[in-house]
Amino acid sequence: MPILQLGKDVPLNLIFIQKIACFAARSTHYYSYISKNKLFNLVFKMSVVTVFVESNNASSERRFQKSLTIDELKMRLEPIVGIPSVDQRITLLRGTALICEISNADDPSRMLGFYPVEDYMVLNVANTNPSIAARLNFNDESQVEKFVMDDDEYDKRNDTVRAFKRRHNMGRFADGKSAMSIDEEDEFKEDAAKIAVGSRCEVTMAAGDLGRRGIVRFVGKTSFRPGFWVGIEYDEPVGKNDGSMDGVVYFKCAAEHGSFVRPDKIVTGDFPEEDLFGSDLEEM
Repeated sequence: MPILQLGKDVPLNLIFIQKIACFAARSTHYYSYISKNKLFNLVFKMSVVTVFVESNNASSERRFQKSLTIDELKMRLEPIVGIPSVDQRITLLRGTALICEISNADDPSRMLGFYPVEDYMVLNVANTNPSIAARLNFNDESQVEKFVMDDDEYDKRNDTVRAFKRRHNMGRFADGKSAMSIDEEDEFKEDAAKIAVGSRCEVTMAAGDLGRRGIVRFVGKTSFRPGFWVGIEYDEPVGKNDGSMDGVVYFKCAAEHGSFVRPDKIVTGDFPEEDLFGSDLEEM
């Protein structure tokens, strides 16, 4: 609908809407409920516009009332685009074609409906403050401090995607018995070298788990899996075997007291056997 001006920059279409609404409210004898409902929808559609709001850091679809003043519009846009209302420069576009700049410099009471805004046009919001604009440019990756790990250090880790691919001969490591396939036999070698048979230890399989205490009975390679393993004789029957796996005896202990874990799950030291049933109240 073309917009004609009446009085002090008040869109004629808004005056027309108000008159129709008042007329419909008084004409209860001439309009059915359905007709008034349709009229309400028409009035609502003419008074609300759906636009795309775009800036350097945001892009979204929004609905605004045409009766908003430009100052009110800028306040609504501030949390959307992250630009203070006083630093906003708003331009209206149809696609990429510039229609006009939306400003209330000439009249503080000017409303959004004063401008030829229609559904699915674009409100482009720019930042006129250079210092703030530089800080708010979230698309500039150079402003983000990044964590960088040395490639050699990354290569030594056993919990990475690269290590997983090497162990399973995947990707660039899929050419038969690759270099890492050979290294797989020495997995956890350095950790295992720090553990001595006969040491007291505590095993923690996952964060938050209660540690299980026992004695180191075996350190070395096994036939059931590549790499280095540690055989533990637990103080309590919380294990999975008696020190043997697949018919091979690595050490001997009571049933359900033995288990094999990776060296990185073990801490050796002064871990005395816990008396689960003892109490300080039993001796004075």
